[in-house]
Amino acid sequence: MAESIEESIDFINDYAPEHLEILVRDPFAVLQKINNAGEILVGRYTPISAGNYAIGHNAILPTGGFAKTYSSVSVFDFLKRSAIGYVTADGFTKLANTVETLAEYEQFYTHAYAIKQRRKERSDG
Repeated sequence: MAESIEESIDFINDYAPEHLEILVRDPFAVLQKINNAGEILVGRYTPISAGNYAIGHNAILPTGGFAKTYSSVSVFDFLKRSAIGYVTADGFTKLANTVETLAEYEQFYTHAYAIKQRRKERSDG
């Protein structure tokens, strides 16, 4: 049995439960310290059944400790998103060595080649 709230919080963040009810005098103070839980229900009047049937929580939650790295299913899982990147010429100069080194280390030689080629184009032009 945990000897303190802090030990309980450490256990929760390590265990990453699917469901968590915070039932203490100041649940919002504890809430700020919880990093890993699929569903967090705050306070005495917010039981799991309220989450499932009334307040809009999704019941598809990460189990088996996966709340450390995954979230509950939400509308964001059904949206198409694109990552957009932009590097200036000065930024490229600053990043090129690092990117080339990492690409070669991972044996992604064509990625390293893309850096080498752009360096050559910059020096030729």
